[in-house]
Amino acid sequence: MAHDVYRAYGVHCNWPCWLLSLVKWGRTSMNKTEGLELGRAAASADVATMRSLLLALIATTTKTPFYCDDDISRRGTWAYFADKTLQYLDNAAPSPFAIWNLKGNIKLPFAAFSTLPQVTCPGAGPCLDFCYSFKSWRYPAPYFRQLINTLLMATPHGREVIAVATAKLPQDIAIRLYVDGDFANVEQVAFWMEQIAKRPDLAVYGYSKSWVELLAYKGKWPSNYLLNLSNGGNAEHLRNDVAKLPIVRGDFLTVDIDKRLAGKYDDKGYKAAVRASAKKAGIDRPFVCPGRCGACTKSGHFCGRSDTAGVSVVIGVH
Repeated sequence: MAHDVYRAYGVHCNWPCWLLSLVKWGRTSMNKTEGLELGRAAASADVATMRSLLLALIATTTKTPFYCDDDISRRGTWAYFADKTLQYLDNAAPSPFAIWNLKGNIKLPFAAFSTLPQVTCPGAGPCLDFCYSFKSWRYPAPYFRQLINTLLMATPHGREVIAVATAKLPQDIAIRLYVDGDFANVEQVAFWMEQIAKRPDLAVYGYSKSWVELLAYKGKWPSNYLLNLSNGGNAEHLRNDVAKLPIVRGDFLTVDIDKRLAGKYDDKGYKAAVRASAKKAGIDRPFVCPGRCGACTKSGHFCGRSDTAGVSVVIGVH
């Protein structure tokens, strides 16, 4: 496979792979522009373009001047996951990722579902300037998991694959829908409301700026889904309207603070700065997000509790 990729680009690899591994040529990462181009192809289910871009990525994100089989087998590299994704597109191998990340992480100890940011975010606005989701693209695994989920959400067959995975989730767990990405259209809103309603044992919560799409949905809202309304979108004039939906818990708002305090959640200066900025914005008695979703209160995570309805959560830009 690897040598064939280079032959497609008119390059023949006759060097021993161990020797090539000593030569540091090429790139070892993908830039944001490339990530968005591949993401747009996935969001529109353009598999042919995805194949072309993945081949180009494989050919240019290697430490060796010619791409050898030993390089492609190095788990965790951009080339490795690009090749695995190509095999998946060609039905030659299963997806390298589970649809749901059941392990979560230190900050987010919940089962989680994500798609690619921006290309699935019709409500995005100024938030793109500080979107932390792009930071995960420093590593290939988060990017390619989001990429494959983006492609699956773009087709009826793909959504059925996601529905099957959702039906198999463990009983009585908390899950976060769209850690990254958002409802791309009203069809996807309808899909998720149906899946959540089929699993009343799950405690589902999330954040969204896809307000046009949410307001366009005319179906039934599941009682086990709580939505937090983010800011930084392109439809702030609809905030009061979307806030009336029965699924909405309240606002989750990012406020400007001194960049030197960004991410210092336990610092008294950080908390004071966030409260001061919130007050200036007319937000009274907010809950300051401590950056620990699983243990932010003794009674569970604030954003997923129905008894916190109407209380704004604020966080400093990070």
